[in-house]
Amino acid sequence: EALFPFREYFQRFRHFGKNIIFSLVNTTILSLFGATINVWVFLWIDGNNIGLLNQFETPFWIAALIASILFDAWIYFWHRINHVVPFFWRFHQVHHSDTEMDMSTALRFHPGEILLSSIANIAVFILIGITVELIVIYKIVFNISVLFHHSNIDLPMKWDRLLRLLFVSPNMHRVHHSMKMKETNSNYSSALSVWDRLFGTYRQSDPDKIVFGLEYDRTQENQTLKSLFTRPFKSRKSE
Repeated sequence: EALFPFREYFQRFRHFGKNIIFSLVNTTILSLFGATINVWVFLWIDGNNIGLLNQFETPFWIAALIASILFDAWIYFWHRINHVVPFFWRFHQVHHSDTEMDMSTALRFHPGEILLSSIANIAVFILIGITVELIVIYKIVFNISVLFHHSNIDLPMKWDRLLRLLFVSPNMHRVHHSMKMKETNSNYSSALSVWDRLFGTYRQSDPDKIVFGLEYDRTQENQTLKSLFTRPFKSRKSE
């Protein structure tokens, strides 16, 4: 990002500092809630042969591939739910309200959204039969992908187009962070890009013309930590 920036107009370290606070808070929540509950769920799944993958004898790497594809599809639909259901959008809008976009934007999620997604994921773990080893493999790919496609890297267009044939590229995801709602409500994929093409939500736009953020919450006052943490509990009348 420092060597090959897509845009150079913002203060990188101040921006990163604000977003890393969200990451620290969310890591604490996941450590206290997610890890405790999920470890119990994973042990229960493995010990009782629960879920789709435990109904068949498959090599570990085949199971890892199937689990990753199925869970990535779930993440796509969960992402869409966070956009179309008003209650979930109250929390998810904090991520989209970032008017500057770099790798740290991938860390900017309201703790309420993290908690809700952790609860929703449990049902999917059980249905698929995901064990701790399988989710670790997927999360490695997922986290690398999410950090990269949020990054402020000026990837050559031909490489970006090639990458998005399989994975979500920076320019593909920049469209998702556009201030225009018709573009915000597109390109929901997180790792594999195929889901947007398959379900008709893929959209292209000139990345140089994209204005990041939302139509509201654009002032410095809206971007303070206090305002961001309390945003889900405010009505649109306060915008």
